[in-house]
Amino acid sequence: MIKVISFDIGGTLLKSSDNDSKKYDLRSLASLLNLPYDNVRDAYKSVYQKSNGTFDELLNRFCDKLNIVPSDDLITFFKNKFIVSDSKISNENKELIKKLKSLGYKVILFSNSCSLLNNEIDNDLVNILDGIFYSFEIGYTKNESESYKYVESKLNNKPEEFLHIGDTLSSDYQIPLRNGWNALYYGNIDDTSVKSIDDLEKIFEYL
Repeated sequence: MIKVISFDIGGTLLKSSDNDSKKYDLRSLASLLNLPYDNVRDAYKSVYQKSNGTFDELLNRFCDKLNIVPSDDLITFFKNKFIVSDSKISNENKELIKKLKSLGYKVILFSNSCSLLNNEIDNDLVNILDGIFYSFEIGYTKNESESYKYVESKLNNKPEEFLHIGDTLSSDYQIPLRNGWNALYYGNIDDTSVKSIDDLEKIFEYL
């Protein structure tokens, strides 16, 4: 029986008006550094998604991981990537969360995120949520089983009582399932074996 609804934040609850976001994704970063994507991805996750710090502290840790020297281009890249945006949770999604709460579900936010990002979550919403779990605070990403155990212990719920919804097939669907959670992929996909929704209101069909 599902008792906890877990939402990814970026790309699921948060919508940004920034049309240039792909310019600052990890493939663009790997291209900028002329380094293998997997190496850059591992370094980014290890530093930016699993630790806290100032802009300079995280930049230096990232460069140390890859054994490179910070360049002006790299500094500009990260400044643009983490620039304050007007990303926010829509009123429709706020009402969805309130409706889930009124039905007796615990509702949490569970995200691979960086401390430099300004995720705008209204205080009135924070006050009704049962938890906000960022990877940089936990020390583990959603790709690691330790993060699921951490959330389960904080909520005092069993794995099968969670339903996670997010827009990344691996970290928001496949890996939660692997860790015993229920999951819904938020997006369009041709694979009929994947439980997916293209509208968050369709969550209720799975409760």
